[in-house]
Amino acid sequence: MSVALAVLAPLMVLAAVLLVGNGLVSLDFGLDVLTLKIALWTSFVALAFALGSFVLSLGQFQRLGAASLAVLVVCAAISGLFVWQARALAVAGPSDVSTNLTDPPALPGKAGPPVPCAGVVAIPRQVALEAASYVLVETGFAIEDVQRFSVRGVKPGFWFGLDQEAVIRIRPGATDVRVAARHDRPDGGATCELARALIAGLQTER
Repeated sequence: MSVALAVLAPLMVLAAVLLVGNGLVSLDFGLDVLTLKIALWTSFVALAFALGSFVLSLGQFQRLGAASLAVLVVCAAISGLFVWQARALAVAGPSDVSTNLTDPPALPGKAGPPVPCAGVVAIPRQVALEAASYVLVETGFAIEDVQRFSVRGVKPGFWFGLDQEAVIRIRPGATDVRVAARHDRPDGGATCELARALIAGLQTER
C-alpha cells in the first residue's frame, strides 16, 4: 500500500504538468491543488503507512525488516522532496532583475523597473556577441532574437511552464544582463540564480 501511494504522488505531479501544459487545467489548479496539496498529502499518507509497516515488522526483522526499512526510506525521501519543493516555490524572490537599473536592457512586455540582485553586476567590458549567445545557450536558454548588440532568449520551464526570459546587451565598456520571469508566481529565487549564472558565464568569455 505504501509503495503504491509513494509511486502515485510523483505520477500525480507528472499528470498535473501535462494537464497544465496542454491547457486542460489552470496553472493555479495544477500547481497549488494537484501538486502542493493532493500529491503532497498523498506522499505523507504513504510515509505514514510505511512507518506503520516498519514498526509491525520489527518482530520479524530478519524476514521483513530490511524490505520495510527500504520502503520507509523511499517514502521519506519522496515526502522530503515534496516539502523542499513546496518551500522553495513559496520563496518570493524578485522576478525581474538587471545589472543596469537606470537604463535596463529592453525585454518585450516588461516595462520594469527591474530590481538589483546580489552578485548580478555588469561585465565592465564589451563581450563578443557570439560569446554572449553561447553563454545564453549554455545556461539553458533558447535564442529568440539576435540584434547587432544584443541577444535575447527564453528558458522553458518544464514544471508547469514557468518560463524565464533573458537579454544580454553589449556596449563599449559594459555588457548588461536582464532576466525576468514570464509569470507572476514565486519561483524560489530562480530569476536571481539565472542572472548570476549568466554573469558567471560572461566573465569567462571574451
